[in-house]
Amino acid sequence: SPRSCATPWPAMAEPGPLIGRGRDADVYDIGGGRVLRRYRTEHDSAPEAAIMAHLADHGFPVPAVHDVDGRDLVMDRVEGATQLDVLLRRPWRAASFGRELAELHRRLDAVPAPAGRTGGVLHLDLHPGNVMCAPDGPVVIDWNNAGVGDRADDVATTWLLLAVGRPDGGRVIQALASVLRRRLLAGFLASVDVEAARASLGDVCAARELDPNMGPEELAAIRALGAAASR
Repeated sequence: SPRSCATPWPAMAEPGPLIGRGRDADVYDIGGGRVLRRYRTEHDSAPEAAIMAHLADHGFPVPAVHDVDGRDLVMDRVEGATQLDVLLRRPWRAASFGRELAELHRRLDAVPAPAGRTGGVLHLDLHPGNVMCAPDGPVVIDWNNAGVGDRADDVATTWLLLAVGRPDGGRVIQALASVLRRRLLAGFLASVDVEAARASLGDVCAARELDPNMGPEELAAIRALGAAASR
């Protein structure tokens, strides 16, 4: 399991080349095949590190975590591009990537909850921008939103993200718009328990409406999807 850093990375230092920038955190290459993920605001990365260690112990593909200290998380660097980056170059892979997302959910179904918890492990942000196409197979990153609960909620969240979401800003709109988005979603829904996910979809949509990052067009699409799920 990950340990706390004996010598924390200097809070104001850039420990290496910046290789990624998300909504809440930056990722630096610190050498030796490892990266440092640093949140921009005060943040406790220990729960994220703990759930990743639990997943790794049960054979689920996540980056190995080495150190954690407050808002800093040191992990193995995963070689390869995200599904999203690949889709921007090879859109014909949309349906197969949808099926791959469904397979990752099935693998999560098999992971028990951590000791003392009930339910299953939930990623709650599992979309093409958070799946690395590594040489040995897909690796799931960004477990900041992870929790434990009803696995159908996690499947429904991916359904929502593929249908209307913008989990990675404008690039996702570009990658998942129009025919490409529909093919990705069709591949996913053809490979999951749609009825179980549909039962959770209304609640998932209602919760997503409370996200202050949602724009008016996206809010309208979320409301329409939630209404359709309740019919």
